Amino acid sequence: MRERARLTGIMAGVTMVYIVAGIVGLLFAAPNPAATALWPPAGIAVAALLVLGLRAWPLAAVGAFLTNLITIHHPAASAVIAAGNTVEYLVAAALTMRVARGRLAFDRGADVFRFTFVAAIVAPAIAASAGTAALRYWNLAPSGETWKIWLTWWLGDATGIALYAPLCVLLITPQPAPRAGRTELAALAATVALVLCIVFGLPADVQRNLPLAVLFLPLMLWSAFRVDARTTAALSVVMSIVAVYRTLGEFGPFKLGPPDESLLMVQSIVAILSLLMLAVAAEAGFRRRVEADMRLLNESLERRVEERTAELTRMRDRLVEAQALALIGSWEWDVRTNALWWSEELCRIFGVSAAPAGYEPYLKLIHPGDRERTDAEVKQAIQTGQPYTLEHRILRSDGEQRVLYARGRVELDATGAPRRLVGTGHDITERLRAEEARLQLIQEQAKLREAEDANRAKDAFLATLSHELRTPLNAALGWTHILRESMRESERDDRAVQAIYRNLQLQSRIVSDILDISRITKGELPLERDIVAMRTVFDAAVDMVREAAVARGVAIDIRSVGSPTVLGDNRRLQQVAWNLLSNAVKFAAEGGRVTVSILESADSVECSVEDDGPGIAPAFLPHVFEQFRQADSSSTREHGGLGLGLAIAQAIVAMHEGTIVAGNRASGGAVLVVRLPKSRLLEGMAGAGM
Repeated sequence: MRERARLTGIMAGVTMVYIVAGIVGLLFAAPNPAATALWPPAGIAVAALLVLGLRAWPLAAVGAFLTNLITIHHPAASAVIAAGNTVEYLVAAALTMRVARGRLAFDRGADVFRFTFVAAIVAPAIAASAGTAALRYWNLAPSGETWKIWLTWWLGDATGIALYAPLCVLLITPQPAPRAGRTELAALAATVALVLCIVFGLPADVQRNLPLAVLFLPLMLWSAFRVDARTTAALSVVMSIVAVYRTLGEFGPFKLGPPDESLLMVQSIVAILSLLMLAVAAEAGFRRRVEADMRLLNESLERRVEERTAELTRMRDRLVEAQALALIGSWEWDVRTNALWWSEELCRIFGVSAAPAGYEPYLKLIHPGDRERTDAEVKQAIQTGQPYTLEHRILRSDGEQRVLYARGRVELDATGAPRRLVGTGHDITERLRAEEARLQLIQEQAKLREAEDANRAKDAFLATLSHELRTPLNAALGWTHILRESMRESERDDRAVQAIYRNLQLQSRIVSDILDISRITKGELPLERDIVAMRTVFDAAVDMVREAAVARGVAIDIRSVGSPTVLGDNRRLQQVAWNLLSNAVKFAAEGGRVTVSILESADSVECSVEDDGPGIAPAFLPHVFEQFRQADSSSTREHGGLGLGLAIAQAIVAMHEGTIVAGNRASGGAVLVVRLPKSRLLEGMAGAGM
């Protein structure tokens, strides 16, 4: 709906232009008011039908009828003339669409000539015949002027179509870029104005013998070659208007007789010159369009070549990168010319800057031990045409030996003869080393698993042994304790029972240590958390080692400030204290002294045990907390034990997030220091008044 309204508005506007142009054209009518050698409406109507389509014929019919009615005031004659004009315009437009590409008729010189013949020569005869017949039928023209009226009518429509139809169509048709710049266009306009003044500025009788009209030819050629067809058509119309106006005013070279004859002359010459130059302009424009298309095509091809080149470069770079990452190089050997090509990666693998000069120089890069086998594989592939694969060693230029996995394939010519070999070389040196390392790791892991299995078996055996030993030891200790309490017959019997009891206690302690170390190794030693007073812990431990201390005459002195406490397992901390004190009593001097100091700081509790014995040998000091390690491991050592006490003490302290260190006093003797963190729970209890 909106499109139809738009089309109706355009057609109404074109009709108004048609009527105005028709009235102006009929002002120059001669020899009859209805016949004129200047009829622009014909070109306007044909252009409208070419652009809007043949469906726009009503605008031509209405415009022609109203224009003639205004001029001759005869409805019937006006209707017949309008019908003839309408048929003329339809035939001109239809034939142009059929034989001259319609509105594209002014893009090529050949189409311009076809348009000229069918639209500006053939079609105007229809309107001229219909109009002349109408004038004669209604006695609107004398019989003696029939031929003259027909010729004037035909020429007016022909020149109108030839001059104004191209201009109207070209005004809305895109044109190729002109060769002329703004300066040249200004120069052309100034030259046209100057020539018009020269040609039509002098009276006709003065110019009759001066061929000044030929000055229009170079101007039209200038416009055709340097600007475009639109400008050339516009220049033709301007020249036509000026020529008609000045010729009727008795100026210019075309005043040859009566006004109607002069007008026919000027219109004919201008129309012929316009059509010729329009054809030249169309060919020049076509050439510029072809050149522009060629430039675009060349630019497109260059762009595509650049893009393709860039893409190939990217693909090559990616291939080079892929070969470098995969350690695979490619090669090609022309069997006939012995020319050898290697990729960059293959050159890098061999440690050379370029491929060898032929097959024999290549063989020299193969390890001597693999050279003969490689040569045999290649020659067999050439003979059989079958691909081959093999692993061989190479000798790089820097002396390094590497291993390559080689692949090769034979390409045959049309006769079946080998033409060239292509293939790859894969550096598998690192892969082989990795496989060797992996096998070694698997072997080591197998040995580690065997050792772990052996350790688990040992731990299980120790646990079983400890359990089996503890059962009879507990029974022996119980009965010895009864004997010690009941037997008082003689001092000798008492000493014997005491000796048996002490040794059974020692054996029980050894068995307990073995069981504890087994639990520690498996991470199964349980802890019970509670508030523990460290002075109480060491008092209980002193009671446990008192008999041994008395037996050696060793005094035990405990010093503490306040009552330091920690959060821990009371029984296990007593085990730590007992181990430290038993070692101190064992290694203290006869009749010597063991000193226990318990101190409290802001964030820890420190317990140190010192003796006045020989101390710890410096070489053994780093190993003092290791399992089953003793400073004297000989069978004749003075002090017994399995070397587990300090290892167990260190493990228990670590489970309490503490530390234990061993050292020697400057005055002689060993010192072991245990530091246990003060629990935040204890601080909270103290702050709450608990």
